[in-house]
Amino acid sequence: MPERFFGKEIKVTTGEGVKEPLSFTLDGREYTVKEVVDFWPDYGFSAGETSKTWRTRHHRNYYRVKTTGDEIYEMYYDRGTNLKHPEFRRWFLTRRLQP
Repeated sequence: MPERFFGKEIKVTTGEGVKEPLSFTLDGREYTVKEVVDFWPDYGFSAGETSKTWRTRHHRNYYRVKTTGDEIYEMYYDRGTNLKHPEFRRWFLTRRLQP
């Protein structure tokens, strides 16, 4: 059964200019990404959202990655809604699919 983190914020190291994860830190341990197994964008709306405008839309890039320890994790990069405020851009771990 997958271990779920439900949007636990993590620190991620990316390549220059590319928002693809190279490594991430979870509970004080650093994991090196060996391979990006899958990628997909999410432009949907939050559940129950009544005002469907670009401001309430998700702006996320999801990644399924395999670490050098052959563990598979799912994470996303929340790009935020305002390009002038990079402090709203953060990474979150959603689950571990394979130990």
